[in-house]
Amino acid sequence: MDRRAFHRSLLLTTVAAPLVTAGPAHARPARGVPRRTVVEWGLPLAEQTHELVKVPGLPLVVVSQMSNSHLVKVRLDPTGEQVVAARAHPLGEVDDMLHGLAVSQRYPGLVWATHQTGNRLLLVDPNGPDVDAPPRVVRTIGIPGDGVGPHYVGEYGDELWVSLKVSNHVLSIDHTDPSRFQLYAARPNPIFVARHPESGEFYASQDDSSQILRILPGTHLATQLDVPQDAGRTPVGLVAGPTGLWVALLGTTEHGTGTFGRIDAEGRTTWFKLVSSEVADAGLLHIAFDPSGRPSAWLLGSTIICDDVLDVVVRVTFDPSYTHVVGEEVTVLPTQHCKAHRLLPLARSLMVTELTSSTLAQLSTESWDRPTDPAPGDPS
Repeated sequence: MDRRAFHRSLLLTTVAAPLVTAGPAHARPARGVPRRTVVEWGLPLAEQTHELVKVPGLPLVVVSQMSNSHLVKVRLDPTGEQVVAARAHPLGEVDDMLHGLAVSQRYPGLVWATHQTGNRLLLVDPNGPDVDAPPRVVRTIGIPGDGVGPHYVGEYGDELWVSLKVSNHVLSIDHTDPSRFQLYAARPNPIFVARHPESGEFYASQDDSSQILRILPGTHLATQLDVPQDAGRTPVGLVAGPTGLWVALLGTTEHGTGTFGRIDAEGRTTWFKLVSSEVADAGLLHIAFDPSGRPSAWLLGSTIICDDVLDVVVRVTFDPSYTHVVGEEVTVLPTQHCKAHRLLPLARSLMVTELTSSTLAQLSTESWDRPTDPAPGDPS
């Protein structure tokens, strides 16, 4: 397994010197010394590497490669979470455009996936932690009606909620009886769909229209929420989290705005803006929360539509009510212009897919206790 290790002295920070003299990249730091490392793991080559999920109960992450419709099985060391092996397997025809991945609760150990041009949903058995054992498609569900282009998929009880990027719909479909479905008209282009943890309403980010679709499932009513121009544009990442639904703004082809927001149960959005110098204009693509439940979030900045921003991970710390950001920790990915794509928090680390470099980046921190954008010192 190819890997590149980058210790704190190679990260984009303005700290004058590391706490410990840097040795070889593989050296073990002294016990108890704060550290922050990024390791890049080389995956099988593909033009586009997209989504990733951890398979519950197994030391296994699966990754979708959209350009060739391969599913990569990535085996982890169960203790340290380091990658120990990876292999790509075809999942459908090469032009089916494998994309969305979601862990199933109704079918433990299985994963939902989307074929965007194949226009179908897949229920996939990863087939254990052995990376050489090919995954198996257990079931397929065709996209009904006029819907075309499944991109994201999420399971909510008996329902799957799916963004249809080609036909501009959001689909709700009963996976126990696919004849029961509802198509909601969206605006270009629906990307993520998520259920609000308090209201139970469903929302969908629509990147090109810079709007968020709000759906009340019981009445099938849908309305649009505009992203204010002074906050930014291009909502993409949309996930349920503490106290609400959280959305990340990607920005424009010229710049980002380092902005993300929290939607409350009434559909009102509170916007937050990053202030660290490296990410004040970041194009934020994705957002995720720690399994530990500490008051923080991971944000992913990406060069996917703008070459003048950074591919970067930002950990923001909140006050206990999640109403104020009290800290920012910035880690710039070693491979820039990789169009960083998705985040996956694990128990001890964070994984990031790099869309164009066939790479999985892994960020680990231990007892990190200092700013990554400190005040400048006196000139020498």
